[in-house]
Amino acid sequence: MKHFDYLIVGQGLAGTVLAFKLIQQGNNVFIIDKYRECTSSKIALGAYNPMVLKRFTPCWKVEEQLGPLKQFIDDFEASFQEKIHIPMPLWRKFQSVQEQNLWMEKSESARLKPFMEPRFISNPHQHIQADFGFGQVNNSGRVILPKMIQLFRDRIINESLFLDEDFNPEDLELNNLVRYKDISADKIVFCEGHRMTLNPMFDYLPMLPTKGELITVRIKDLKVEQHIKTGISLLPLGDDLYKVGATFNWVEKDEIPTEAAKVDLVNKLRALVDLDVELVNHQAGLRPAVKDRRALVGQHPEHSQVYVFNGLGSRGLLISPYLANQLIAYMEESTALNPEVDINRFAKEYTC
Repeated sequence: MKHFDYLIVGQGLAGTVLAFKLIQQGNNVFIIDKYRECTSSKIALGAYNPMVLKRFTPCWKVEEQLGPLKQFIDDFEASFQEKIHIPMPLWRKFQSVQEQNLWMEKSESARLKPFMEPRFISNPHQHIQADFGFGQVNNSGRVILPKMIQLFRDRIINESLFLDEDFNPEDLELNNLVRYKDISADKIVFCEGHRMTLNPMFDYLPMLPTKGELITVRIKDLKVEQHIKTGISLLPLGDDLYKVGATFNWVEKDEIPTEAAKVDLVNKLRALVDLDVELVNHQAGLRPAVKDRRALVGQHPEHSQVYVFNGLGSRGLLISPYLANQLIAYMEESTALNPEVDINRFAKEYTC
């Protein structure tokens, strides 16, 4: 029987970041994940920014998150000798003079100054509708998540550290060690995304999978190089291609693209851009959202070898290295987790 320090279930964004960092620290890691072409991690915009743009406020603990994100990106690119990160300014389209005034007011605050350019940007794009211009958000960019996930997957497959299958809870044995088929480990971490709702170990946690749909379009002669954010995101991919999204659907719990979402996104795009739009791709995924909008990190109430790293939501890229550091310190050194993400906040929901 092969023995590892950690067994990780799930290799989306959360599982990839956590496994990479554990291996960096000298741990032996084995991963179980069923290949799926469309997952929320693979189809996501892969964009990050430090602000909540509806209210021009900073993200939760953003100052503590940007450093770990940059360090993870640098370490990953150095390890694989591949570029996955594209620094990219984000332009928030203003809808009114009132929004312009609010932007100027907020950009004067000490906390927001590093993130907000204290000026308006007049619309330089002939084919973009933006009468009131833009505000630029700094410390933003894009990570090519499908490439990142595939690079890591190829490596662990080549090193025989990977099993391509759906995890079967019935094959899990918990004694002094974690046992799964012919694999044993000191600890197991579940990073299953929305599929955690099917996991009897953690199905008591209040995950609310949220369906999101995105389209990829070709718009010739638009020549936009910034991530433009209004009612939708317009994210340039190069070669006249743009990713546009995303919708939020709290009712449907599948990953099937819908005509209604496509029409909604195309209509919003046409209100922003006055050029012909060619639809290239349309995808849907389920985000691992949580009732209180905080991640799910921590140790199982009964089984000390069992952990969860999930519920990262729509800001998963920004928050994942920061929370991975927290979880690793908790598992390795018993350092306390931030109570806002610790699953102990839902202890009353657990029944043996």
